[in-house]
Amino acid sequence: MTRRPRAPVVLFGLLVLYMLLQSAWWMWLLLSKDRDILALQSQLAAAGLVPVLPVRQPQHARMMVLGEGMVFLLLLLAGLWATYRTVRHDLQLARQQQDFILAVSHELRTPIAGLKLHLQTLERPGLQEEQRKQLSRHAREDVERLHGLSERILQASRLENRSEPLVFAPVDLAALARFLVKEAALTHGTGHELALDAPAELAARTDADAFRTVLGNLVENSCKYAPQGTNVQVAVERVPSGVKLRVSDEGPGIQPRDQERMYEKFFRGGSESTRTAKGVGLGLFIVQRTMEEIGGTLKYRHTEPHGATFEAVFPDQA
Repeated sequence: MTRRPRAPVVLFGLLVLYMLLQSAWWMWLLLSKDRDILALQSQLAAAGLVPVLPVRQPQHARMMVLGEGMVFLLLLLAGLWATYRTVRHDLQLARQQQDFILAVSHELRTPIAGLKLHLQTLERPGLQEEQRKQLSRHAREDVERLHGLSERILQASRLENRSEPLVFAPVDLAALARFLVKEAALTHGTGHELALDAPAELAARTDADAFRTVLGNLVENSCKYAPQGTNVQVAVERVPSGVKLRVSDEGPGIQPRDQERMYEKFFRGGSESTRTAKGVGLGLFIVQRTMEEIGGTLKYRHTEPHGATFEAVFPDQA
């Protein structure tokens, strides 16, 4: 995780403090000068040097200065708040761009280097047919990894621009979950024990692609961070508000300091320079945006003694 630059925030805070103190000083100065003028006017009138004029009450002047000062302060604070939001947004974009560049660079480097090595090896004479098949299989895996990365980035862009159409139709989510878990066991869960708890049939009217996206990303995320040989549990059940999908693992879970940002695009806990798990920080972003699009809910809780559990409730439009 990149460190948040503190210098702009500190400078902005000092600027706000200076302007507030300056406003208070000018208000006090105006009131002080007004009192001096009223005192001088009274002295001159008493000496007969000037005609006696109606004396303005001090509280009237005080109310006028305070009223004008409050209006000025409110306008000033509104402008400062707008400036602060703009600066914070720019800092967040810069942080996301840095995280994206570091993560994508790491994700591209490994499969590209693997492809280069496999192709160079295939050019060598005297390779046996079994060796060629094995090298070709590894090359296809690297290509699939690159394809998955590009698809995930495009999917995140479509979700962010809300250009992904929703199709609510009757679907057996239990059968779909069995197919997806079996598929995930072959692609992501070779080192984990994937188990599914689902009824024989669970019909619902919802978006099948959204269910596929959420389950696939949550299972892949668990397989990335949970230690080899541990269990990944998937459960699908009917609840009053729709259909609940639950994915639990025995990994380290998400640190409390990272939970506030875990759904941000390109965010990954820890440091990009020292991280070993694959990914670019789009999985949970895609899951959260997908659930938001279909009107569902997404919750995270820490599993004792360790692990992560995500619960996604899909609305049934029946």
